Amino acid sequence: MTLIDIFNDRYEHVGTENKKEAHRQGLWHRTFSALALNPTTRRVPLQKKAPGRYSFDRPDYADITVGGHYHANETIPDGIREVHEELGLPVPYTDLHPIGLRQTAITLAPDYIEREFQHWHLLPLDIDLDAIPFSDAEVSGLVELDLDDAIALADRDVESVPSRFATRSDHGLTYTEGTLSRTELVPNYLGLDQLYLRLFVTARRYCTGERTHLFW
Repeated sequence: MTLIDIFNDRYEHVGTENKKEAHRQGLWHRTFSALALNPTTRRVPLQKKAPGRYSFDRPDYADITVGGHYHANETIPDGIREVHEELGLPVPYTDLHPIGLRQTAITLAPDYIEREFQHWHLLPLDIDLDAIPFSDAEVSGLVELDLDDAIALADRDVESVPSRFATRSDHGLTYTEGTLSRTELVPNYLGLDQLYLRLFVTARRYCTGERTHLFW
């Protein structure tokens, strides 16, 4: 059972609760999220979750690179734990670029109400896809795409883009070429506040040399 901090809608701390119960009741809590990008190749990896990670039926979407819940009493920089766990990379928090706080509320299932203060970051990783071990059982694979293609896909200019897939199986990691379609992206990240598009555009700004005020 993982205890997490609980807040009111003004982001004032009001107690703790276990993560499952927090989602069942729709209690406000905070999460850590990061979009990784390779500034040299201008490519971004997205994460594929392992099946059965949620209490509701969730398709095999290409999600943001890293994301997870803060444990109770953790500070904002402690969220770097998620990068270590999900990607298997020893990255210090100082390598990240905080880009904003997203307050979101959505009901994904009767017993899974997501009310979150999401702390968002850019994670520059100047390494190839095959150098990311992603050893955590929560991650089944990564899909890497060109940043301009990612923007076109999120902006509905194209239906699919060329991609490279890293997939874990019982025999280890395999790498294949393929395509990623818009239907494989998380729907509410495409709609609502267009999270994918805002993140990808921020990543492009970073690649062109902007290093301060990287808000979306």
